[in-house]
Amino acid sequence: MTEHDLEITKTESRPGESSPERDLAPAEDTEQPYFLRAKPPSLRAAFVVLACAVLVTFGGVAVALVGSGGSGPPTVSGLGTPVPGVSLTAVNAAGVLRRIASGGTPPSDVLGALALPNGARILGMTAQDAGIDQFDRSMRFELDTTKAELVSFYRAELKRARWSLLGTYPTSGSGSELLAQRSGSDGYEWEVGVEVAPVNPAISPSLAGDGQTSAEMGLTLRLFEVPDGS
Repeated sequence: MTEHDLEITKTESRPGESSPERDLAPAEDTEQPYFLRAKPPSLRAAFVVLACAVLVTFGGVAVALVGSGGSGPPTVSGLGTPVPGVSLTAVNAAGVLRRIASGGTPPSDVLGALALPNGARILGMTAQDAGIDQFDRSMRFELDTTKAELVSFYRAELKRARWSLLGTYPTSGSGSELLAQRSGSDGYEWEVGVEVAPVNPAISPSLAGDGQTSAEMGLTLRLFEVPDGS
């Protein structure tokens, strides 16, 4: 057999058989049916979970700022601690008051020395300093309780957190304001004004039903930096 015959033997194929070279050729790309295509995982469920609630943790105390789906203001709730002499329980206010903080002011030891009643509804905030003067900002809340309960709550909590109580003063609309002062880790003196005033007049127990004898109270926490030389 000649070399020419050998080359023909290696390259030609028998009838009915496919050539090895043709068998190794890449198959044509066929598109998969729509229902067999892999779909990327949806992130919608994760976003829904994150939008339902925000959990703020500070100093070992968890404060949940839970929205009510547009039917009302967010409510402060969390691991409340009992306050002597009142039915209200306290949660650390630092996680909520960070909304009015700016650039580390007020310092964390000042924010962490304030409490909020469990169940307080967050209404809004005000920057009296307009961002240019010494820090002077406030947050407004409301909750279902009495003025006496709320005043007693803050007298006990401010004393526990080592604020120096400066006094309790009457305000317009049958309200009261507690003033207290303490030193901050930033070297400044800080004052807090706790203003308590009824939103609606107290309902007479004889006219209200069961569980409706408490008034809706407004609460304002105002934090301000004491100017030098004051």
